Amino acid sequence: MRKSHFIILVLVITLVLFDIDPMFAGPGGTVVKAIFKTWWGKVLMSIIGIILLPLIIYVYFREFLAIKKCKKELLILGKKNRDFSWLNLDKNVRNIFSRVYIAWNNQDLKEASSYISHWYWQNQQLVHLDEWKKENLINVCKVDGIKSVKPLYLEITDDANLEGSRIAFLITANIMDYLKNKDTNKIVQGSSKFDDEEKIWVMEYTDGKWVLYDIQDGQLSLAFAKTKNVIPTNLVPVQ
Repeated sequence: MRKSHFIILVLVITLVLFDIDPMFAGPGGTVVKAIFKTWWGKVLMSIIGIILLPLIIYVYFREFLAIKKCKKELLILGKKNRDFSWLNLDKNVRNIFSRVYIAWNNQDLKEASSYISHWYWQNQQLVHLDEWKKENLINVCKVDGIKSVKPLYLEITDDANLEGSRIAFLITANIMDYLKNKDTNKIVQGSSKFDDEEKIWVMEYTDGKWVLYDIQDGQLSLAFAKTKNVIPTNLVPVQ
């Protein structure tokens, strides 16, 4: 049996044997599996982790190499535009992350509209927050702390000021996230406990500032890490 087929088989068996209750995970509306928040879920994840250890190690090193390369190239780009220097990037991404979560918890992304691209702001407000309001639901979503911000992929334009450039960041944060009924305050999905979550936030540099362009599930980190950075050779020479 091929390795890829074996991995798929393990995941399919896991989904069949367990009744998985989904919950909605804050900005981005990404679905995560509530079973993995329980004690038995964590035991299950540990068993799967042991089985898939070679794959986990492979993913770790691919991400490590991608992050190292991105930071090296950002060091060069930062000399052209200070908004691309790592210290400024890290500060801005953490600020945007916190602002968006506060606005999301208040059920109104307009509060963070200056930190989000117009399309993404409208999309998330209409698709998730406004729909939950119609169903009399509130998404409680709070951040206890941001553990790490790591650049995985760069897509740099040849604009003189690097306008339109995008960077994908792997962000790990301690988050509380659940849906509750507005009238009864009963939790209908999720958990009121804080837990670590990984998300990929894609930032776009537009009008001289960084804004949130998209949010992807953290499980896609390998795909981003394996993608070759797009950078004009006159900015960062091809190695």
